[in-house]
Amino acid sequence: MNNEASWDAYRIFLAVAETQSLSAAGRRLRLSHATVGRHISALETQLGTKLFVREQTGYALTGAGERLRAEVEPMALAAERALHAANSADGEAQGLVRVAMPHSLACYWFMPYLGELAERHPGVEIELVNEISQVSVKRRDADVVIRPYGPGRENVVGRKIGRIGVGFYASKAYAETHGLPSRREEWKDHRIVSFGGVAAEVELAKWLAHVTEGGTTALRCVADADLVQAVRAGIGISTLVCITGDHYDDLIRIAPHKLANGTDMWLLAHPDLRDTAPVRAVLDFIAEKAKADRDRLSGKS
Repeated sequence: MNNEASWDAYRIFLAVAETQSLSAAGRRLRLSHATVGRHISALETQLGTKLFVREQTGYALTGAGERLRAEVEPMALAAERALHAANSADGEAQGLVRVAMPHSLACYWFMPYLGELAERHPGVEIELVNEISQVSVKRRDADVVIRPYGPGRENVVGRKIGRIGVGFYASKAYAETHGLPSRREEWKDHRIVSFGGVAAEVELAKWLAHVTEGGTTALRCVADADLVQAVRAGIGISTLVCITGDHYDDLIRIAPHKLANGTDMWLLAHPDLRDTAPVRAVLDFIAEKAKADRDRLSGKS
């Protein structure tokens, strides 16, 4: 590695490698895409080799770029650990912690607790990330992740902190007009708000289709937020995460005790960062609140 290149240049290189985009890297680093491009060109000139090739999917690493990335990633982790340590030298947790979790958990569960977190740890800044299917702790998209499956192949560690319950919901207005199904054969008389796009392939969508077989699909939604508002508008019946459906007084849970098996809540972090003061503070806070809200999250309360 050429020592003449600054750490800023390597940091920008890593952001482009992770996002495969000059503009996305710029947004992450709060730089213009032109500035990012100039730094990459300067680094390639300094190293005397091409680091990226432009493809239809974005900026892809060359062989030289892959070798450089292998050297730079450990440096990035070390730099982040050092930054957290320096910021928290007085024993108080300080610094930015990126937290990735599904929209339903962020909006209806975690958000109301952010004020308490800020009071306990005023030096910790939270950045919420909702696109958990595309989030990688290794790529530094997030420091802490809540997701419905375990570590997988990523170099992350953590534990299960609860379960997320799912049930069928309808608006009170829909129930007053159409009634609610109590037997399997009655679903044919009801409208269903279903999942569209890639969301139609998830297990929850398949469970919805199985239970409501014979019903009329009135609308398909890709985004969770649209699904919620469609049910509230009385368009039809659908499955909602209980923490979401139970939040609204204008919704009714159908057969309250017949919940989907639900999914696990895994709380995960990178092993090299989990014990830094700000990340540890956030991990402990989330675990504490999940334990206190176990029944509410599972839909049993």
